Amino acid sequence: MDHYLSTDVWQQTVKDYSLRIGDPPEDSLRTIALSQLHEEAACREYISWLTEYIGAPDMRVAASMLAKRIGYLWIAPLLTAMTFHHQKMSFSLDNSYLYHSTLTATEGGTRFPFLAVNGLRAETLTEDREVWRKEMIEELFAVRLSPLLQTLATVGPLSMSVLWENMMVRIAPLYTPDVDDVGPESQHIQADFSYLTQIASGQTFGLRKNPFTRFTEKKDNVPVAKNKRITCCFYYQMSGEYCRKCPKIDNENESQLK
Repeated sequence: MDHYLSTDVWQQTVKDYSLRIGDPPEDSLRTIALSQLHEEAACREYISWLTEYIGAPDMRVAASMLAKRIGYLWIAPLLTAMTFHHQKMSFSLDNSYLYHSTLTATEGGTRFPFLAVNGLRAETLTEDREVWRKEMIEELFAVRLSPLLQTLATVGPLSMSVLWENMMVRIAPLYTPDVDDVGPESQHIQADFSYLTQIASGQTFGLRKNPFTRFTEKKDNVPVAKNKRITCCFYYQMSGEYCRKCPKIDNENESQLK
């Protein structure tokens, strides 16, 4: 086992994101390998099931909610390891699974899936930071995540912009500037976020353009996530209320004033 995988910082990350290292529980209600979400037929069948299971009004809403959940379970922990622990993380998609628990108290009682990870690998980043950062981001997004999002967009159906902004919602809190932190650590945190949202080419994400750029703005010449979303994730159709960043809030207020 790589030394990093036994460290307290990684174990805390596992706990923070409710990751399960190993196979999903035997009594799981439903499991699906991450690699199967690249396949339209398997993804469509799962989203159809998920729509009913979580009480979503349609597959478009279910696909959007799943993308946000994947951003939380998969993308945020690996970026945490990259930026804060200087580790290049990857794992097998073929035998790592989204799973639905039996709604025990230890899992928080949610109907949304959790992630069981197998084949986890960690590599300490000792080379030039810009080189290994590009390699990790390209593998994570262009090779692994982007095809999955494209399948969700087809199955939903819904806009890729919604799905990528769902990723931004999960990523941005990791890189929110701390006004009291001005040391070297803060500088490379800013550098990583700048790379993710401004510098990296579309090819790094398997796209023509960087999908995150339009969801950011500059404050004091530092890129930050916009306060309001550009797209709507349809959360209000699940909960009956708008999220704080929803662009529909302003539209609703304008309608009431007319």
